[in-house]
Amino acid sequence: MEKIIQEIPTLTEKLSNPNLMQKSWVVTLSGHRFSILKPDPDQVFLEDIACSLARQARFNGHTRFFYSVGQHCCLGAQVSPTKDIGLQMLFHDATEAYIGDLVSPVKALLPDFEVIESRIHWAISQKFGIEFPMPKVVKQIDRRLLATEVRDLITKDLASWNIGADEPYDFPIIPWPPEVTEARFLDLARSMGIRG
Repeated sequence: MEKIIQEIPTLTEKLSNPNLMQKSWVVTLSGHRFSILKPDPDQVFLEDIACSLARQARFNGHTRFFYSVGQHCCLGAQVSPTKDIGLQMLFHDATEAYIGDLVSPVKALLPDFEVIESRIHWAISQKFGIEFPMPKVVKQIDRRLLATEVRDLITKDLASWNIGADEPYDFPIIPWPPEVTEARFLDLARSMGIRG
């Protein structure tokens, strides 16, 4: 698959405020300062992403057992039909390492969040040579994983989530501890040629 890297998405006028830009950063575990509004691919580090995603809960923590965003990304990479799609799946939620996640109904109320998230995804894509924006197949795999996670971690009543009985994968979701997830995320990334 040819990697298509586009320009960074444009900030809204409100987010372009210099005072706001100066204050909008986080410090990652590695000690690097990452700008939320001016994301720099040189400030994206694989180890920061793996560590953070391994410790963040999917579904805002509303599961019977702790289940991380990192494991979700690893499983997505493992079920992907190609290495390129596997890379997309491994990093499709990587923005959450820097800005966390919001549940979908809240995201819909905050259109600026989507702009911020898109810019950070651009920086991650630039750093690791991943196609930006993501191909549609990522959403399809993500949907099937969601169906599997709902079935195994939340409820067997898939219809209450508008999920068809044939949508989940046929494997069970067995949650991993954060340390295992972090190590598997790093191993998967490195096995696909990602460094740093």
